[in-house]
Amino acid sequence: MLRPLLPLGVMLSAACGSSGVPPQPPGTPPKAETVTVAEPGGNAHDPHFAALDRQVHEPWGERNDKDNQLLVPLPDASKWKRVRYFGVEHFLGFRYGDEHHVLALAFVHDAEPGAAVDSRSCIRRFESWARAQSKAFGPKLEAIGERNSKWRDQPLSIHFVDGYADVAFSRREFSAAWAAYPAYPDACLIFAVAVPWRDQPEAARKLRDRFLTEAFERVNPLTPIKAVRK
Repeated sequence: MLRPLLPLGVMLSAACGSSGVPPQPPGTPPKAETVTVAEPGGNAHDPHFAALDRQVHEPWGERNDKDNQLLVPLPDASKWKRVRYFGVEHFLGFRYGDEHHVLALAFVHDAEPGAAVDSRSCIRRFESWARAQSKAFGPKLEAIGERNSKWRDQPLSIHFVDGYADVAFSRREFSAAWAAYPAYPDACLIFAVAVPWRDQPEAARKLRDRFLTEAFERVNPLTPIKAVRK
């Protein structure tokens, strides 16, 4: 069954552009001084590929929300920028580079009174919500994969997918993954990442798979009650 991940108008609307820095020849890494928060791909011939490759090889770090209620794992953590994404209700958002080489979002969703708060129930409710949010964009997804893990000695459901959406007369292809956490007594936490392909499907999948196997168990809520954006 094909199900949308997130409001894909948010996850796929990042534009491709130029930093204005003269590029290096193909196959040459970017000059160190050109690698910035604005363009972590620096002046590489293909900054998107260079940014994804950097994400694959840089060590993990952590970034928090402005009220220090949640820590999420991000490679090359200092080069991510905390942002708000318009058009979708979320708790925390980050982008890797002004050109959105990678996107990361966290959501906090209330559970209905008496409803189970476990990873599988949380991910099912989140995807139902996401399906309604994404309907206008008509995303086309491959079969959604699942990885089962553990988080704080509890079962953790992690889903992943490749897909595309046709946005503004162009096709936006991506790889994505997300996990759901029984982090609060009355609410679910979801952490999701999306990697636009931009002619680099193998690099995008490789980075998505790094998150899939290394990141989601590291998510760290810092409060016993649900995180609230203030």
